[in-house]
Amino acid sequence: MGESRRRGAELVQAILDAAWAELAETGYDAFTMSGVATRAGTSKAVLYRRWPGKAELVAAALEARIPRLGHPVRTGDLRADTLAILGCLAAQHCGLRIAGDLDPRLTAVLRRRAADEAAAELAQALTSAGVDPATIGPRILRLPIDLLQHALPDEPDPAWIVDEVFLPLVHQKRTSGGG
Repeated sequence: MGESRRRGAELVQAILDAAWAELAETGYDAFTMSGVATRAGTSKAVLYRRWPGKAELVAAALEARIPRLGHPVRTGDLRADTLAILGCLAAQHCGLRIAGDLDPRLTAVLRRRAADEAAAELAQALTSAGVDPATIGPRILRLPIDLLQHALPDEPDPAWIVDEVFLPLVHQKRTSGGG
């Protein structure tokens, strides 16, 4: 009997391994979806069903191989937890400068994923501090992350964002009933 088709996590892992090998051997500029498909023993169509293009596939391969910075344990102190989350995000962005030399689209994908992860952590920090994230809304929730991303690499200290912008807005929304 012939070999059974790989599916699900097994197939994804084979593709990510192939993408990593392709990236290591050829470099980013010569990296191709065809090369990855050949290495993984699959088709380009299978790749494109999961990743819209080269930048997204390389980002996934990098994320699978390079450990993420862990966000610190929440303490219930909103200021301390927000500073810790933004500090981790700032450190991640230092590592993303390497990807920026490869492709601006790749950097954008990685930055967006890091920001989404930080926003989820921040929502949990708010909850731990007794604040319902819905009362402040998604714009204010994302504001410290967006400001930090805009300020980097020139202003790596997020304390001004937390103390002068985020916490006053959270306090205002809480005392005004979220409106």
